[in-house]
Amino acid sequence: MGKIIDKIRQVFNLFLLMLLIAAATAVFVWFLTEPEARGTAFWMSMGFMVFALLLSTLFASRVALRGNGGRGVPGHFAQLFLVAGYFLFTIIAAVVNARMNFSTTVYLLVHVGGLVLFLVPLLLTNMALLKQDSAERREQKQGRLDMITRATRIKNLATDAELSIAKEKLASLFKLSESLQFSDPTPGPRDLENALDDALEALEKMGDRLDASNAEELLRACTLAERALATRNAAVLSAK
Repeated sequence: MGKIIDKIRQVFNLFLLMLLIAAATAVFVWFLTEPEARGTAFWMSMGFMVFALLLSTLFASRVALRGNGGRGVPGHFAQLFLVAGYFLFTIIAAVVNARMNFSTTVYLLVHVGGLVLFLVPLLLTNMALLKQDSAERREQKQGRLDMITRATRIKNLATDAELSIAKEKLASLFKLSESLQFSDPTPGPRDLENALDDALEALEKMGDRLDASNAEELLRACTLAERALATRNAAVLSAK
């Protein structure tokens, strides 16, 4: 929750900075433009600056609140670069129009050119990121299925162990099964995922030769698996 609040504050601070720039530009252009020249092109300048401000804030919010462990950084950086470029373009266009006093048609064509130059690549980048988001959702769905499968195997192991080991000694196995079931399905760092797989595999092999004499070894293997899971979950959480 704290991280989300920090990200919202970052977006809000960015919005205030851009609003200050837009307001300063609006005041500058207002006094630079003669009263009789404040026609359609002048108000178009104001409108396009507001549009660019809102667009930049929208994309900055999307990037800040995503939290996908850095997998979409290149695409998000490209988006921020394009919206920042478009915001700067609207400011420069407003100042130049105040000096040159373009006709409404010419000024509209200037902004159409700016929209094509900046927003078409922005839309293409956004489509690519949406495709990546779809792939990540499928990956998360598969991750959830994998976690449930792991949890089921450990639970079955604990149930079988009740035949030869006192039930009170198996609480950690049932707890591990529950922790697996409710863990975040988002894949963690590859080395930590491998460590968890190895720990669970070692635990399951221990269960294949289960009897009262190796109960302590089974519980030690369970402890190692719990630690591997906790480390993996911490890494996933910190990446969000």
